[in-house]
Amino acid sequence: MNNGPDTVTLPVPRTAPGRGTVQPEDIYEPPLAVEAPSDAAIVVHFTGKDDRTAMFSFEGLPLPELHEDLARAFAARFGKNQLNTVASAYGQWNVIQRLVRFLGALPRPPRSLSRLTGAQLKRYRMHVQAGMNDLTLFAHFKLVHALLRKVPADRLRPEVLDAIWQAARIDKRKIRSKPGYDDATFHKIVTAARSSVVDIYQRIREGERLLARFEGDPTQLTGVELDRGVELSEIARTGRIPHVPGARGNWRSTNLPDPAARLRTARQLFLTHDDIVPLVVFGVAVTGRNAETIKELPVEHRLLDGQAVALEIVKRRRGADRWFEEVTWDVGRQSERLKTAGGYYLFCERLARRGRQFSRSALIWSVWTNGKMNGKDATSGHKNPFDIRLSFTSTLTGWVKTQPELCDLPDFVLDLNRLKTTLDRVNTRAAGGHLPSSIRSNTQDVLFRNYLAGDPDVQDWAEDVITEALEDTEDAARTAYRRTRKATGELKVLTGPVDEARDVATAGIGLDADTAREVLDGERDTPFAACTKTTDDCRDSFLTCFACRNAVATASHLPAQLALLDELAALWEGTDRGTWWRRFGQAWLAINEDILPRFTPQERAAAEAAKPADRVLPLLDGPSEEDTAWV
Repeated sequence: MNNGPDTVTLPVPRTAPGRGTVQPEDIYEPPLAVEAPSDAAIVVHFTGKDDRTAMFSFEGLPLPELHEDLARAFAARFGKNQLNTVASAYGQWNVIQRLVRFLGALPRPPRSLSRLTGAQLKRYRMHVQAGMNDLTLFAHFKLVHALLRKVPADRLRPEVLDAIWQAARIDKRKIRSKPGYDDATFHKIVTAARSSVVDIYQRIREGERLLARFEGDPTQLTGVELDRGVELSEIARTGRIPHVPGARGNWRSTNLPDPAARLRTARQLFLTHDDIVPLVVFGVAVTGRNAETIKELPVEHRLLDGQAVALEIVKRRRGADRWFEEVTWDVGRQSERLKTAGGYYLFCERLARRGRQFSRSALIWSVWTNGKMNGKDATSGHKNPFDIRLSFTSTLTGWVKTQPELCDLPDFVLDLNRLKTTLDRVNTRAAGGHLPSSIRSNTQDVLFRNYLAGDPDVQDWAEDVITEALEDTEDAARTAYRRTRKATGELKVLTGPVDEARDVATAGIGLDADTAREVLDGERDTPFAACTKTTDDCRDSFLTCFACRNAVATASHLPAQLALLDELAALWEGTDRGTWWRRFGQAWLAINEDILPRFTPQERAAAEAAKPADRVLPLLDGPSEEDTAWV
């Protein structure tokens, strides 16, 4: 088995931001997201940002009168900053099923969404909250409300609209993530994973060496080795694993194949599902990346002078527009290939290379699996184990049961998020106890909040410092906003029909008739408000319109303002909190506290449906926003 770091690029197209794909010669008609045949159950088709697909059927669910509206609302959630992955789509689907089954079990179930009442939604909350903590309940109803917001407003009752448009909040600082493992447990996990990985390597290396000997000079082999060499040569050429008959005297009939023996034959040259678990576990420990990133390591890479490997990884938790990141991983010496991120990557890429010749996987992973369903027959059983979903086929629990040192641990459960948290803590401590020095793949506050906040070893010295800093930044932003509003007055907002708004504009906020008409007709529009003065000499960012005494917000600006809120929320996870509040806090507070409460739920729902499809933040380019500080 050649262990050298070779460069391999398979010609499998993959899209990414800024990267196109091959266009078909004929006109391409995408499949309908919702199929609603009259004689069959409604089906919703989903295609994620990573090209994984799923199909959701309403067959068997009660209240068929609700199915079409819910299916179209479900499909309307597909796309940017909403449902981008199969996992997120299944999360929404589970909520739909649970809600419909609950409503169907009521003594008087709603026969249309227009008959759904606020009281029924409250009963549903009481029904599901048992066994849920605050964060889980918040996430569940966030999906319920997001779904119902995609239903046309005229099909929902006013009290339901009020409920789904209420700004729900939760203090996440009171909810701690799971802590990392103690040092002894962490060491046992890594040792067990490394031992399993070495066993996998030695198994495949033995098969590769025998194959190389046979292909080099078959006359040097005799007996059993020669028979194995002939078999491995045919397997390597075709990718097909021959059926192995049951042994004589066994409980199996000799006329029936032995699947376990066939699997052992395949494992001489190929990875199988059981191999993927320890490889991913060890990858998290070596690279410090999330398990999702390890599962989606691409084949395409570049070697840099044999010292490092450059590749594009996927980091899903950064927002829909920031999934891909270019990284450079150190390879290290040949003896250190299982100690460095680059060495681990090249090691796994080489282990699965022979299988990828048949599966054509765009990821480094390829496994052989018995059976003919789901297209496996066309590839002789070879497939990308994560082609449909990122979940493991073989469970973490199953692998743990094969490791005596882990089975002996009392109440031990392997959690890859806890494993990464432990590694972050180890890196933090090794860096001298300074949290910023340990950041490898996250901003400082994301690392603290999502990975280290629940670890008791970190809380003692990090929690107060980080939390107080973030609170100070947010308080400063709110203080500055209140100070500005006191000096300039509340943001001018015009609501209601045009005639009423014109009367308010002239009598209520003191505009002359011509200016009021121009504001309401859109002749004085900026991206997020109307300007009652000339904008020729205005050099500030358009975000400062939210604090300008010359700005007026009307119902026509609400769709762009709601789109701006979506983009600012997406930026929250990937931006330093202090920077976010300084740059966007004024606009965020003005929209949520001064503008949205002035409009009815029906008006907000109509604006939600009219939100622009394109991003609105690029409209701010031009004037420098870095110089615009409200704190």
